[in-house]
Amino acid sequence: MSRNVIIFLIVMPLVVFMNCKNTGATTDTPKHMEKPQQESIEFTTLLSDAHSNFTQSTHRVITSQKKLNEVFAKVNSTRMPGIEVPNVDFNTYEVFFYGPGEVNHGTEGPKVASVTKENQTIVVKLAAGKPQGKYVTAVMSQPAVLIQYKKQGLPVVVKAAEEK
Repeated sequence: MSRNVIIFLIVMPLVVFMNCKNTGATTDTPKHMEKPQQESIEFTTLLSDAHSNFTQSTHRVITSQKKLNEVFAKVNSTRMPGIEVPNVDFNTYEVFFYGPGEVNHGTEGPKVASVTKENQTIVVKLAAGKPQGKYVTAVMSQPAVLIQYKKQGLPVVVKAAEEK
């Protein structure tokens, strides 16, 4: 009988271990270490210009035709004729204006590479600027870009696109 007990004591743990599910290492990443969820947002560029007349860094979400008219009043303040103000359906869309302020070199207007929604924030990535070539200019400019996208009601952050 003692032989049966010994066999039982050896075989039973083996059977138990073989029937246990292998939980393995967990692959759950803590929330603070997760890569943010990104959702691409379609956009339309309404204006990309080198002379916005905004000398200070400016970015704003525009949610009414009145506010858009105010931006264009400043953009057009030194132009004859001025740039036509686009009509935007503000029930469906919102507009984002970005100008880095006055820069001490000639440049074309900024280009937007992408617009994404990341963790309750809209991220506008600017395209990498093209080099001015081998000539240096002594022109002051106030570049700006204006884009339209479906209404999100979220704050906007501007980032430079990663150069490859």
